[in-house]
Amino acid sequence: MTTRIGIIGGFLGAGKTTLATRIAAKLKAADRSVAIITNDQGEVLVDTQYAKSMGYDVEEVLRGCFCCRFPDFLRSARQLARISKPDVILAEPVGSCTDLLSTVVAPLKAIYPDEFEVAPLMTVVDSSRLLSDIIDPQTPGDYLRRHQIEEAEVVVLSKTDIAPKERMPEVIGTIEKINPRARIVQYSSVNGVGLDAIVANVISSEVSSSRPVQIDYDIYARAEAELGWYNGSYRFELRERTDTYRLAIEMLKAIAQNYEAGEIAHVKLILSSGSNAMKMSLVYQDVSVDGVKGSRYGSGAVAMTVNARVVSSPEKLREVVRRSVDSSLSLHGLSLGGVEDTSFSPSRPEPTYRMG
Repeated sequence: MTTRIGIIGGFLGAGKTTLATRIAAKLKAADRSVAIITNDQGEVLVDTQYAKSMGYDVEEVLRGCFCCRFPDFLRSARQLARISKPDVILAEPVGSCTDLLSTVVAPLKAIYPDEFEVAPLMTVVDSSRLLSDIIDPQTPGDYLRRHQIEEAEVVVLSKTDIAPKERMPEVIGTIEKINPRARIVQYSSVNGVGLDAIVANVISSEVSSSRPVQIDYDIYARAEAELGWYNGSYRFELRERTDTYRLAIEMLKAIAQNYEAGEIAHVKLILSSGSNAMKMSLVYQDVSVDGVKGSRYGSGAVAMTVNARVVSSPEKLREVVRRSVDSSLSLHGLSLGGVEDTSFSPSRPEPTYRMG
């Protein structure tokens, strides 16, 4: 019996994790079992903690993309298939990853067809950002984002609730110009528009069938190296009924003040106390709430994880995040109890396989 895998690639900050959990919830409501594989260049993932907090079985692929850590990806998929026995595994690669048809989909189809079948590759594109982003390959980052669209079999246009409706034909036209063969689904996590069509792609009998799109790995490597990556775990004590909602927003806004909007690919944090938990994101200069459990007010011991991907030197990024957390705590009369963190720039992608 094969296990179906739905790969959800796409831009950093486009809403891949939120989409994955929405798909999972929809499948669970239909009495279908689902598991999730998360992925990151570093360690300590907000996405993993968030998915687990929602009750899903989750495996991680760390210290590299699915393509460069394919044996780890395969081990995670097999582990979930053996223990959780899901109808569907949702796999979310790092947002700066592309060439998935060649390095992940093709090896699964060629080497492991008796174990897995792969749904048409989905790429999530933030429709509100596509209006301002340059999709012609003027920079390494533009080149990477364009390739993500070029290899997609299904393009999910996310955040359509905040993109101007009168400009959606322009957005769709841009996608069609880059990739005329892709199916386009307009989607909003706020009102659920488009979710049924996305779920249908995941659970249908249709499989990924597109050929890989040629890519220049020198430019791809430069695109990844533009970003500083930061992962940090923080511990501190809250006063009675501290407004953690306000605290988290202040932290993210303090980080944003140190960079131009276009430099912030994605910063996300998850904060958990004994009485509440919340996940928030910063993309460009916009803060959004991804999920809240319990009251906005918390008390006692807190564990907080911060993942940041910014056009920055790793050293500056680390200093900015630490200073922003510390200053925000000070505004509430709080002090940091401890921190463990790392910052780095990704190394050149070296896929385990390239096929097709």
